[in-house]
Amino acid sequence: MQLTILGKYGPYPKAGGATTSCLVECCGKKILLDAGSGSLSRVQEYCSLDDLDMVLLTHLHSDHCADMFVLRYAPLKNTLPIYLPATPAHEHDTLAACEKFEPADITEALTLEFPDTDLQISFCKTLHPVECYAVKFCSEGKTFVFSGDSRYSEHLTDFCRNADVVMLDSGFLKDDKPKKILPHMTVIEAAQTAKTAGAGKLLLTHINPAYDEAELLCEACEVFQNTTIVQEKRQYTI
Repeated sequence: MQLTILGKYGPYPKAGGATTSCLVECCGKKILLDAGSGSLSRVQEYCSLDDLDMVLLTHLHSDHCADMFVLRYAPLKNTLPIYLPATPAHEHDTLAACEKFEPADITEALTLEFPDTDLQISFCKTLHPVECYAVKFCSEGKTFVFSGDSRYSEHLTDFCRNADVVMLDSGFLKDDKPKKILPHMTVIEAAQTAKTAGAGKLLLTHINPAYDEAELLCEACEVFQNTTIVQEKRQYTI
């Protein structure tokens, strides 16, 4: 299983960067996981748009799905399966109405399987202002979980149990926590999720460009040592 980071920033990119998106390659499948701003250009550095087997959208906030509205204009040879939450209705219905897409709604009951492979994809609802799902990939004895966006959640922690690699929302530093209810985990909460779940490695994503990455990483490593901030255009093997 190979993960290529197309965009790591949220809720907006720094100069030259892109918001959340990655390309997951496994069992001969190429899956675009989220499609934030700037991702459509970058994914074509690794494969043609017609090579994509499907798109999975964790939720319909712009920093995770903006380039889907641009992808509608691409001259795709075949309809492209897209899996997305049913709400917010306006964004969902706009994408579902595109004749180039083959839409299906994500629920926690959904499990995707692929003929002649052992690849399984499952979903877990997270705590976020809009309907959002974490995604788990299991194949050849390896497990990778991407949180999408989420506040700290025991449900999400259980979903990450014993994963080889977890890539978690890490939108804030710990000093932000007392100020208000946050829509994202702090880096310490992301690290605690990985530690409690018994994960092998933590990748931090959804990086706010206003923060010093060294400070983010330092806070996370105090709790879970095997932590890395993802780098754009870098490939990680699960």
